[in-house]
Amino acid sequence: MQDAAWMKLLRHIPASDQSKLMLVTTSGTEITIQCILRIDPECLALRGRLSGSTDAGRVFFVPYSHIDYFGFQQPLKESEFHELFGSLAALTADSLPEEMSAPQAVAPEPAPVKANLTPTRGPTVIKSAVLEKFRARSVSNPGTQMRPPQGE
Repeated sequence: MQDAAWMKLLRHIPASDQSKLMLVTTSGTEITIQCILRIDPECLALRGRLSGSTDAGRVFFVPYSHIDYFGFQQPLKESEFHELFGSLAALTADSLPEEMSAPQAVAPEPAPVKANLTPTRGPTVIKSAVLEKFRARSVSNPGTQMRPPQGE
C-alpha cells in the first residue's frame, strides 16, 4: 500500500476508536496503539506499547513502508465495520490527491552478492585443533580419560 493510502485510512479512523487498534511492522513487531499522535507524509507517530508488555505510553515513529498491516484487537461486528468505513472511498491511486498518488522515488537495488559455493577446509581444521587440545588435556589429567566399562 502506498504511503498516501495509509495516511488516508488512518485519518479516517476517529480518535475514540484508535485505542482499539494494533499495528504490525514488516519485521513482525506488534504494537498496541493507545492513540495516533501525528500522521505525517513520511511516518506515523503513535503512543502505544509493544504487544505482550506492560510498558504503556511509549512513542513510536513508524515509516509507512514498514507497516505490514494494522487491525482491531477485538472482534469487530460487520455493522460496526460499515459504520466506520462505509463512507471511506476506495484506496486506489485514482482516489488519492495528485501529490499523494505521485510515484515515490525508488533507490536502485544493490547488485546481488555471489555466494562462494566451493567447499573450504576451515571448519575441519578448527575441529581437529580442538580435538587435539582435548586429547592433550585428557592425557595430562587422568581423571578425564575415558575408562572402558567394567566387566569386559
